[in-house]
Amino acid sequence: MPTLAPRTGRPSPASAHRERGQVLILFVMGATVIFLIGAIVVDIGLWVSERRNAQAAADLASLAAATQLRNANASGDAQAKGLDFAKRNGFDDADSNIDVQVNPDTSNETVEVTIDEQGVSLFAGIFGITSPHVGASAVAAYGESPLGPGWVLFANSSDCNPNSPPLNILANHVTVNGSTHSNGNLHIEGPQDDFVGPVTWVCPGGFNQAPDQQNTGSYQPAPYPVGSQPAASAVGSWSDVPCTVTVPPGTNINNNPALWDIPGVRLKSNVICSDGDLSLSGDGISGHVTFASNQGQITITSTGSTGNQLQPADSLPSSLADLLAVSFASPTSGAAIDIAAAGGLYRGIIHAPNSQIALTGSSNVNINGILVADTILLSGNNFRMTALPGLSGPPLPPEIHLED
Repeated sequence: MPTLAPRTGRPSPASAHRERGQVLILFVMGATVIFLIGAIVVDIGLWVSERRNAQAAADLASLAAATQLRNANASGDAQAKGLDFAKRNGFDDADSNIDVQVNPDTSNETVEVTIDEQGVSLFAGIFGITSPHVGASAVAAYGESPLGPGWVLFANSSDCNPNSPPLNILANHVTVNGSTHSNGNLHIEGPQDDFVGPVTWVCPGGFNQAPDQQNTGSYQPAPYPVGSQPAASAVGSWSDVPCTVTVPPGTNINNNPALWDIPGVRLKSNVICSDGDLSLSGDGISGHVTFASNQGQITITSTGSTGNQLQPADSLPSSLADLLAVSFASPTSGAAIDIAAAGGLYRGIIHAPNSQIALTGSSNVNINGILVADTILLSGNNFRMTALPGLSGPPLPPEIHLED
């Protein structure tokens, strides 16, 4: 009868060989899975990151390019700006691995930027994926913004000499509710001058503040440069002025009884015109009256602490309904309109198209209107200046946005 060999607990050589073969197969399969997972996790993560960078660059490039869509050479300027911003963000069209396309559509005021890049593979190359294309695109549109708050201070001179700013605000404790603009330089002395509305200028580096104003003044929004703005003119020429009373040059209105309704208290409602100088001085004077000079200076002086209360004449046509004072005097005659105000209210448009408006004030002077002149000099303190309702101001910065 045959007997069985006792068990020793060890596999036979053939069995051990088979097990080693199985482990090798499992190792190869496991390594393949690891490489596959690496390709999926690492490479796809890298491609997602590259695409995210390309999308951010395309967004920025299209937004930058859209700002050029109102230029004379809109298409060329938009393409150049888009390529420049793509390059700044790491996508240079000169690189053979990167393609940047900037396509302006000037009729619809949009720009499309497309970025295509050959991505990098770390593991996926094992499976034949060596340089996948990673890309993104974005479309940005130019939208016209509504006009800003009405003008309050508008200097039309294009002088860029920093020593002679067309709009020179030397006064302190000035509050402006409306738009402030110089077609040249702009200086604000302060302190504590507060502006609620755009503060804009044209000359490069043309905004200057005194140190006290920098520390104590406020701006809503922050001041910004713009292109030259059309003059906010109230009347085009002397022939447009609808005079109701014409007086000799050098007339002191205080000494002309025909111009008063109640002497020393209230002026008659008139458009008072002169070829030369006009002057008014006193305290507590009121009236609906418009002052106009062809070649002379208009001087209005407060002599007390009450201040004067002046508004435009009732007889003005609707196109000039807010005109308070206008002088066409040339610059050689000094300030065309010189107002020294101690308190009071001055409502309407004060206009000196060829020369300067000089306004000096104290004790809470209220200006409800606009000063528009070749140059403006504001001095003294305690002004509150508010734009007239219904008068447009400067265009706000364009609304550049990404399309969905």
